[in-house]
Amino acid sequence: MDKKSLKPGHLRRIKSLALLEDGQLAAFLNYIEVLNLSQSAILFYEGQPGDSMFLILEGQLRVFIQKRNNDQPLLLRMLEAGDAFGEIALLTQAPRSATVEVTQNCVLIKVSPDALQRLVTEQPSLAAQFLFQVAKTLGRLLNDTTTKLRIHSEQTDVLSGCL
Repeated sequence: MDKKSLKPGHLRRIKSLALLEDGQLAAFLNYIEVLNLSQSAILFYEGQPGDSMFLILEGQLRVFIQKRNNDQPLLLRMLEAGDAFGEIALLTQAPRSATVEVTQNCVLIKVSPDALQRLVTEQPSLAAQFLFQVAKTLGRLLNDTTTKLRIHSEQTDVLSGCL
């Protein structure tokens, strides 16, 4: 799929864009790139410089990190059509915290820092709605991570009491 064939309705598949109106989605198309990736392609590796976020129109990806003591990677999550990732890299240009590999052919929308800056300048209302959705996603991910850490800590406490 290429950018010219993309319609506002295609963008509605993305959870964070689903509530935008057709006119807003049409305007958003001016600030994105479209990437087509084949199965087994690595989008980026853990530790590489980060700068963009991605929205998944089609396909599936896996997010993993390499364990320090083991050859087996640790699966963090699977991503599917409608999901987004790379929000922190877009906002902070921090190094990538994980590797992302394509498990099914993908069509991705890429949002770069330059595109985001143009969006903020040229379409502030649209940028505000987009960034609000990004913030909600990051809040949800932070909450999920905090819950997992709490559970892990409680399990560790229970296990250490058994020794």
